[in-house]
Amino acid sequence: MWRIGVPSYWRDESVSVVVGHSGLGAITRFISRIDAVHGLYYLLMHLVTGLGTSEVITRTPSAVASALAALGIAAIGRRLYSPKAGLYGGLLYGLLPITSRYGQEARQYALVSAGAVLAAYFLVRALEDSRPQVRWYAAYAGTMGLLGWLHLYALFLLPAHAVTAGLWRHPQWRRRHRASWGLAALAAIVLVSPLAVVAHGQEAAQVSWLKRPGPRALYDLGLWVTGHGLVLLLVLVVAVVVGTTRLLARDHRNAAALTVPWMCVPFALAWSVSQVHPVYHPRYILYSVCALAILGGVALDTATVRLSANRPWLATASAVTVLVVLALATLPAQLAERGPRSRPDDLRSLAATLRQRSHPGDAVLYLPADRQAFATAYAGAFARLNTTALQDHETNFQPGSFRSALATESRVWLVQIPPHDHQYRSAASPRDLAILKNDKGFRAIDSRWFGSIQLTLYVRRTPGS
Repeated sequence: MWRIGVPSYWRDESVSVVVGHSGLGAITRFISRIDAVHGLYYLLMHLVTGLGTSEVITRTPSAVASALAALGIAAIGRRLYSPKAGLYGGLLYGLLPITSRYGQEARQYALVSAGAVLAAYFLVRALEDSRPQVRWYAAYAGTMGLLGWLHLYALFLLPAHAVTAGLWRHPQWRRRHRASWGLAALAAIVLVSPLAVVAHGQEAAQVSWLKRPGPRALYDLGLWVTGHGLVLLLVLVVAVVVGTTRLLARDHRNAAALTVPWMCVPFALAWSVSQVHPVYHPRYILYSVCALAILGGVALDTATVRLSANRPWLATASAVTVLVVLALATLPAQLAERGPRSRPDDLRSLAATLRQRSHPGDAVLYLPADRQAFATAYAGAFARLNTTALQDHETNFQPGSFRSALATESRVWLVQIPPHDHQYRSAASPRDLAILKNDKGFRAIDSRWFGSIQLTLYVRRTPGS
């Protein structure tokens, strides 16, 4: 929650706030044509924005989810290894800059991480019992189904859990546990299947901006998680090398069976699929960071105990020292994440410009027309603008009607929200832009970029100008 209201909303958050605040009917219409994969989150935001649309209010669910994920990491580490390993793992998760980044964002990725931890906890409880218990597998299936509705790519966890169920060391009832997990996974898939059918029809628009990941993707993912090359090296040595080796060397292979696939399989699957059909983005597998934190907790506990020569106070002091050093190493990244312009777009400054320079009744033209929600989180700045003078809400006028409407305006604010590849899906957007730019009755007097969104003011020429 520290400085959670300081960074400006950016385009993705703007969609969350605008769509969530628009009412159930508008949410239904929006997700029927795009963003069905985020529909459950928009319904949650509908409840949240009923309390207000400030950054503090809309980002708080993500902050709470990050805290719950840390709590769940501690609980899993405690069950699979030791209480201190769980505690250190939860603290490590909180210290990673990427946790703050998505714990302070009005999107669902922190909630997905918390859900992934809860699903892993239920899976552990199910596999620990001597005989399969319906309650734990039912809880696991329900959680995975809910995760899929929060974000479809959370289902990359199912293959990871299949590996866990296959490797889990259980002297009895092994086959029944594997069959029970299979039925639970099937139930989760059935729960998510309606969303998958709808989302498949929207997929081209949803992921068209994604690119095929290259060989550096894993290294880039590590930098994205840790914020710095030296921190990445430290985490890799402590969490992966020491943690995994220790789990395999001692009688804690079940912990390795859970965490290693959780950390590796979603990335490997997303990367491999993306070589044919790009679906990979680091934030889509953010939940894998939770497994890294568990491994880090195990590594920190075992390393400090081993080096302390059976002196518990020295082990604790050593662990605290490592955590403090990590906190200091990540402090610059933590501060950077909390800066007012730390997000890809600075919609707050855009809104401030409109408040200062717009006149009541000024026309506004959004390009593309159907992406108004990407720029209008600070709705007060747009309240006195005429949003229907040049567009019928999210629909472009025909060329003749657009020229006629433009002839009646004296000031036009152009808000350009270009696609990532700058290839508009509709020819209407570049057509309207060309008409406005080539209209000799107007001239552009100011143009500014606010991240990836451009704001330009066109005013009608006066005689002699």
